[in-house]
Amino acid sequence: MLRNIYFPKWLRFRSVSIRISLIRNLVLLIVLTSGTLLSVTMIGAYRTVKKLSNSIIIRTADQTESELKSLFVPVMKNLLVSMEWGRAGMLDNTEPTSLNSIFIPLLEENQQISSMLIANDKGVEYLLLRIGDTWYNRMTRADTWGKNTLWYKWKDPKTLIDKYWKVLDYDPRRRPWYQGAIKSDAEGKIHWTEPYSFFTTKDPGITASVRWRVKGKNENTNYVIAFDVLLIDISGFTTKQHFSENGKLTVLTEDGEVLGLPRDKRFQSISEIKKSVLSQAEKLGITPVTDAVQRWKLDKTKSQEPFRFSIDGNRWWAGFKPFSLEDRTFWIGVMVPESDFLGNMIKLRNIIIIIVISATVSAILMALLLARKYSHPLEKLAEQSRRIRKLDLNTEIQISSRLAEVNQLTETHGQMLSALQSFAKYVPVDVVRELFRQGEVARIGGRTEHLTVLFTDIRGFTSIAESMSPEKLTSHMAEYFDEVLNVLHINNATVDKLIGDAVCAFWGAPKPDPHHAKNAVMAVIQCSKRINEYNCQWEKRGLPALPTCFGLDTGNVVVGNVGSRTRLSYTAMGDTVNLASRIESLNRFYGTDVLATREVKEKAGKEFIWRCVDCVSVKGKCKSVEIYELLGHRDEVAEETLIFSKSYEEALALYQSKQFRKALKSLRDIERYGPQAPSVKWLAQICQEHILTPPK
Repeated sequence: MLRNIYFPKWLRFRSVSIRISLIRNLVLLIVLTSGTLLSVTMIGAYRTVKKLSNSIIIRTADQTESELKSLFVPVMKNLLVSMEWGRAGMLDNTEPTSLNSIFIPLLEENQQISSMLIANDKGVEYLLLRIGDTWYNRMTRADTWGKNTLWYKWKDPKTLIDKYWKVLDYDPRRRPWYQGAIKSDAEGKIHWTEPYSFFTTKDPGITASVRWRVKGKNENTNYVIAFDVLLIDISGFTTKQHFSENGKLTVLTEDGEVLGLPRDKRFQSISEIKKSVLSQAEKLGITPVTDAVQRWKLDKTKSQEPFRFSIDGNRWWAGFKPFSLEDRTFWIGVMVPESDFLGNMIKLRNIIIIIVISATVSAILMALLLARKYSHPLEKLAEQSRRIRKLDLNTEIQISSRLAEVNQLTETHGQMLSALQSFAKYVPVDVVRELFRQGEVARIGGRTEHLTVLFTDIRGFTSIAESMSPEKLTSHMAEYFDEVLNVLHINNATVDKLIGDAVCAFWGAPKPDPHHAKNAVMAVIQCSKRINEYNCQWEKRGLPALPTCFGLDTGNVVVGNVGSRTRLSYTAMGDTVNLASRIESLNRFYGTDVLATREVKEKAGKEFIWRCVDCVSVKGKCKSVEIYELLGHRDEVAEETLIFSKSYEEALALYQSKQFRKALKSLRDIERYGPQAPSVKWLAQICQEHILTPPK
């Protein structure tokens, strides 16, 4: 009786056809959901403007800060590296040819650096300047040449175009970059100048400099190295930002000078940008920027909280965030009008209305189609069962039905698939499929196979782990393992296990691989390249790099199902596995990334270049084992590396024949190819010890 009174007939609970039920429920759900969404969106639009404005300001400021870091941080890193070269005596600022060979590639790689200088307190200076595709050197001797300066014009580091003298009233010791570095309270501390116009090109920029002192019997001199950074690169970023239709982004000094110009039709060319950079923000004639900067200057506390202001009745929001650059502080300013967001809300309302109509029509058509295909859910269940039987666990077929039996089957299938997907993360599915094919499933036992075994390890992982939270470390390692395991999978590897940060893998089982040594070496080369690429990306994202060492050995192992009746593991065991692990650990001693045995070198083929590093005694083996460093593909190894490898192997042969003095002389000759590797230092130390105390 009550139901007849309070509920109309179309709402009473009764049996209905699939077609009517699907159409009614889907249309009702879409209309109610879309109507609610539309109402909430429009009612809450004006309440969320502040939150949206603040979010845009913070996100844009953070993005700009990241862009500034990508501009300045590489400059500081390269500056400190160059200073260490200077301390090591590698930088003679009277030899432009040798310095050009070092710094022209560096400036080509870091386009934001327009020029670099090296000067000392005797007034001797070397300048490298890039103008277009041409390189210039200016050599200055303020104490001996006076105002005369010698100029070189280069097409490339080895092709001299012109050489001439020019009279300039110039002394590097009077320049702000030199004086700032000299006044620094410590060697190696980077000094950034105030933004200014460069002496030679008159371009607006800023200079980073650092000093060091050379002490010796005949010298006690201060040296300063400096990198010039163009400020127009900042405007190139800020003028192209479209975080909202009319929003403005700028970068300022603490005095309000503009380093990064806001988006404006006047700033379309490089010449216009150069004219306006380093001018006061109020003189740009852009009202939102002028008003926001004036409000910001009046705030003595320099609060970073966004604030609201009005221009001709239109409300704007602005926020300023500091960016620290050693002893300098710049400010990132973001201005955005409320009207940008309200306009988007209106557009969103119209879009939602269109979506409601389209979704309603689509729901009716979909309901009619599903009603005609009554057996479709059962067909999907059968298809999913066939996939599960083949261990195809990558996709889950979505099934929906009003039938209780179908729903029960669907739920059971879903639970089974979820369990198998979870299990597959612990057991390599490809290995299980192959073992199914070979009939080796669930049987304890193994066989002897000739395999290539790989062990990897991350250098300094303990320190990396201690510097990160467990959540960040886990996420970082997941990304690392994704790349490493993907490369191994592509190269036909069987991943045995993950041991902390290490990976153990082998080639040749359970699926035979006649080229297992070659595939293993190819995998290591690709892994090393991918890890190096990702290390650069991780460092830019503020994550620690993960330098990885590799150890390879080829030989007979026992491979198969090992364990108990209740727990099995498909793995490889034997002397080859142990040797690969021990060889990997030797990378730290010899300063290498990839070490392998002679067996790997011979089995891999002639398309790879190797360096014989040493002949070592390994626990459990009567004979010593020759170990080789993998240098890369034959057509990819640099000539200098080949020369170094040949020289080292000649010295090693002399050492092994007990010609220690000749070996030591050969090792010292290697120094001209670059800094000594740990393996070179170790061999030289052993030779010196044997010269003093000859072995019996």
